[in-house]
Amino acid sequence: MIIVWIWNAIFGIHHQFNSIFMKLLYILLFSLIFIACGSANSDGDQNSNETEAVELLTDIASEEIETIIAKHNADGKVVLVNIWATWCGPCVEEFPDIVELKHKYKDQLEVVFISADFPEDRERALQFMKDQKVTWETYMKTGKDEPFINAISSDWSGALPFTKIYSKEGQITSYWENKASFETFETAILEALNVNL
Repeated sequence: MIIVWIWNAIFGIHHQFNSIFMKLLYILLFSLIFIACGSANSDGDQNSNETEAVELLTDIASEEIETIIAKHNADGKVVLVNIWATWCGPCVEEFPDIVELKHKYKDQLEVVFISADFPEDRERALQFMKDQKVTWETYMKTGKDEPFINAISSDWSGALPFTKIYSKEGQITSYWENKASFETFETAILEALNVNL
């Protein structure tokens, strides 16, 4: 009704759909509005689906870890594996540095975050990653601790955080327990990339 009133006000049309031409014109106008609204909603849905397509916390068992690392190595990237938890203060402190480095070296580096949070803290871990703007697939440890620790590294005591870096060829170039500085992470990444420092 408002559109009819606006149409009448703009064009000075004061009769009520007496001609076939006017009826067709109104049908065309409403069709165009309907199509435009539908197109805008469709684009929004597509962007929403793309965001939801990435699962931030996929369950991972100890026997799956090497396969995931190999998959990223096959893409010709250095792989940084970081085991962390929301209850671990040093993990939370270094997390933003790792995310920043992932973006800085996005074409050369893949970051594999594995949460060691307890199952009841899954939502907390998920929210933390969203707050940190993590947009790629990450994992959550399942199963018993000892097989998981041994699958990551026989030299790892189980202390968090734990980081392990693989070269593009799949060779372990460095690993460490406990929190590291941005500079330590970046130096280790560049070494794995065979970049002269």
